[in-house]
Amino acid sequence: MKKSFEEWVQEIAEGASNREIAMKAGIPMTTFHRKWTKGEFTAEDAVTIARAYGRNPIEALVEQGTLTPDDVRNAGVHPIEEFTMLELSREILRRVQQQAAPDYLDKPIDETAKDIL
Repeated sequence: MKKSFEEWVQEIAEGASNREIAMKAGIPMTTFHRKWTKGEFTAEDAVTIARAYGRNPIEALVEQGTLTPDDVRNAGVHPIEEFTMLELSREILRRVQQQAAPDYLDKPIDETAKDIL
């Protein structure tokens, strides 16, 4: 049985009260309560709640029903488990190269080890 969006919110909020969830998401309590009881959360609400809890907004949109898993797959968004080690390694390298590299990344490993230890 598929869980409701409200059940997903409870899961990611780890049992927080509706008041706490509303406050963390920045949604007025009366608005949150009305949407909760009627099951009328919008896509924008789903994204706001997901971001408040550090979750992927796309996951929230699927749970909320705005997007289907097929929509996500067709958009080229894949779970990390579907990437190869080579693809993940290239992405890590790309991200490291975009940032200012710490000095130890340009030194031979034995010198870096001496500096750290």
